Amino acid sequence: MKTVFDIFKSDIRAIVKSVFVLIIVLAMGFIPSLYAWINIYANWDPYAEAGNVEVALASRDNGIDLKNGTHVNSASEVIAEVKDDKDIKYCPLDDPEEAVAGVKSGRYYAAIVFEDGFTYDMHHFEEAIGVRENKITYYTNIKKNPVAAKMTDMASADLVQDVNSKYVERMLRQYFGDAGEAADEIDVDGAVDTALEQLMGTRDAIHDYNAAVSGLMSTKGDVTKSLNKAKKKLNKGRKNSSADVAEAEKKIDQARSTIRKVSDTIDEKTGKLETAVSDLQNALADLQGSVDEEKIAKAADAADRVLTILQDLRAMLPDDPGTTAGRVTADTLDMMISQTEHIKTLLQSDPSSTELITDAEAIMQMVNSDLKPSLKLMLSEIDKALERTIPLLQSTDGVLNDINPVLKSAGSTVSSLDTSLVGLHSMLTSLETKLDDIIEKVQAADENDRADVLAELFSGDADEYSRFFTDFVEIKETKLYDPVSYGAAMTPFYTIIALWVGGVMLVTILNTNTNRRKYPDITEAQGFFGRFMIFFLIGQIQAAVVVLGNIFMLHCSPVHPWLMWLSAAITSMVFVILIYSLTLAFGDIGRAAVIVIMMIQIAGSSGTFPIEILPGIFDKIYKFFPFPYAIDAMREAICGLYGYDYVKYLAELMIFFLCAIAIGVFIRRPFIGVKNFMYDKMKETEVM
Repeated sequence: MKTVFDIFKSDIRAIVKSVFVLIIVLAMGFIPSLYAWINIYANWDPYAEAGNVEVALASRDNGIDLKNGTHVNSASEVIAEVKDDKDIKYCPLDDPEEAVAGVKSGRYYAAIVFEDGFTYDMHHFEEAIGVRENKITYYTNIKKNPVAAKMTDMASADLVQDVNSKYVERMLRQYFGDAGEAADEIDVDGAVDTALEQLMGTRDAIHDYNAAVSGLMSTKGDVTKSLNKAKKKLNKGRKNSSADVAEAEKKIDQARSTIRKVSDTIDEKTGKLETAVSDLQNALADLQGSVDEEKIAKAADAADRVLTILQDLRAMLPDDPGTTAGRVTADTLDMMISQTEHIKTLLQSDPSSTELITDAEAIMQMVNSDLKPSLKLMLSEIDKALERTIPLLQSTDGVLNDINPVLKSAGSTVSSLDTSLVGLHSMLTSLETKLDDIIEKVQAADENDRADVLAELFSGDADEYSRFFTDFVEIKETKLYDPVSYGAAMTPFYTIIALWVGGVMLVTILNTNTNRRKYPDITEAQGFFGRFMIFFLIGQIQAAVVVLGNIFMLHCSPVHPWLMWLSAAITSMVFVILIYSLTLAFGDIGRAAVIVIMMIQIAGSSGTFPIEILPGIFDKIYKFFPFPYAIDAMREAICGLYGYDYVKYLAELMIFFLCAIAIGVFIRRPFIGVKNFMYDKMKETEVM
């Protein structure tokens, strides 16, 4: 150790003697920090100036005239509400084509265009549960700036989410509000019959939507069984309601799992159907050249396989699915079955007919264009309905209080339904049943009683109803390990890069070899550690400077400042010895390798994007580089500790320290001659 420290003290004296060299060394201790500080500051709050990003707003919507003669344009109302938004710079335009052209030219980063019919949909609740085409079109120019495109994507998503919430709330408020107004105007001159027609229309609409939830469920015992178990659990009483809801949630999860299994089964069957139809097409094509009994039999067998699969799929659906997606699926399957049977008939009467090829092509077209999308939509509707059941379960008491006027008018009490409202499916079924009871009661009552029943039914608050249907999808956000800003969250990544850059600077300016003439008897290990000491000292200066700047100049406010310094100090030590060892062992090739290693780690260390979304190669190799462990350790210090993760990350980082010693002391020995040979050859060129 005495020789090692002698070399270190000799290096210190050599640096101090020369003012020029001392200035360079001090600069090397400071300059790497600039990289970290500039990038952290630039990313401190990247969305603070998002209000300068221009997004065009325009409308093709013509609005509608209400029954009272008032003209409304909901698109114009939305544009007027958001045009002064501070988070993004919305630019209202009169011409939607100008907005689209502005995005193409780069004048605007994006454009949101409200299509014709937007206002109509906002004011027609009875059509909202049907399948409607999109009424908002979003245009974005990624070429201009991909980051800005992401910002406008988020802004547009927030706008559309807000519009959707208002869309549902406005429709329901209008529906219940209009219904209340209608109740006030009921008289004995036929108005009750008109109101009854509206009630029956509403009941039918609820039935259609409910069919989307129960259509496929009715043929799958596991799903129905799971939901029934959930209901039974809730029927045990209010005193065990918390446990009941938890058990019901578990059953709902089981139901959703069953739906996924059903989806897998359907995917398997449609895959087999595609194969069978393809085989049928090939068999029919063979018949176009020459006809014989063997080819006809082969084609008939293929047609039978197609028909069997189609019939199996059709058997999975109820006779009357009730929804648009269900009807499309059923009609498509019926048509495909009919065409397959027609193919079988033609094979017997005219096996060489070109109509066979046409029918087979039509079946394949329907598989891809109609059957698959409609099946996917049906399953998606069921899964989403089940997903929405859980938050409904968790807020059952409040829900019942909100809809108390409607339930009360049906001759039922809050307590009678408190244990039966297990989700969207049960809620809609219950409302549909109550509406049936109301309709029957009104129809059976005399004229005065009918008016009283309807007046009581629509006595609720429209705002309460609309909030009930929109509020249950709200999300409560809880942030864990929340740094003071986005820049503070990025501090580990840029600090770690700065420390690596600092190590690269050291091997670029300082000599890695010890003067053998001055110390002729030193061993390889003594020479390695003796010269490494000066690299280590400057590296620690770099770590201290960058951490002090992060804390006191940028105010990144780490939860554990001393642990942040410790992670930077250990990281610098590991990086410096690794870079030093590679350079010492392999010379200029080692320096080049150090640069390559840095570039790979910048892209694939999960410092910016999660490793899970990067190309698969990064997920396989990132664990063999030091960046991820250093970054994770510093994240623990900045954001807060979890268990022993901080110690674990530093321990993993120290593995690279041991590897560096092995490279610098042992592995380099066989390469000394090769390195000297390459150095001489490069010197001979007078270029390198």
